[in-house]
Amino acid sequence: MSADRAATILARFQSAHNALVGRLRELPPESAEHRPAAEAWSAAQIGFHVATTNEWIAGVLSGSTPMAQPAPAGFAESFNPRSLPEKIKTFPTLEPPAVVSAEVALEKLRASGHHVSKAIASLSAERGGGHCVTLPFGTLSLFELADFTTAHVLRHISQIERTHQRVH
Repeated sequence: MSADRAATILARFQSAHNALVGRLRELPPESAEHRPAAEAWSAAQIGFHVATTNEWIAGVLSGSTPMAQPAPAGFAESFNPRSLPEKIKTFPTLEPPAVVSAEVALEKLRASGHHVSKAIASLSAERGGGHCVTLPFGTLSLFELADFTTAHVLRHISQIERTHQRVH
């Protein structure tokens, strides 16, 4: 079950990640680096944020970032990515720099995608379903955290598309 579950999550993540990289790659650099408003991120900043988040999640999934704890007694998975609020307060370390080039964002995305893929593929039933992490929006098993990663990437593809539409 765990190998199948990890493989299914991995396939969804890789599909979403490849779509994000492709979307950012097809934007002209000046468009990718343009901030549509002072408080809004450019497409490159969005890509950089996703990559930084991917790296953090890869560390949690693999154990190199020691946040996961054994699941509490009676824990039942209940994460639904569609129930997430539109704006999630992120950790300050996941915010992008004020200026990011499309080239830097793409390189960081490529590397982070590899790290997340490797971390998802390494999840066993014991670690994926038996360990949890508590985030501002709830407690998730590591399998659910891997699913969240895909939802996070998809959410930001839509944000890049909205940002790009405002530019043109």
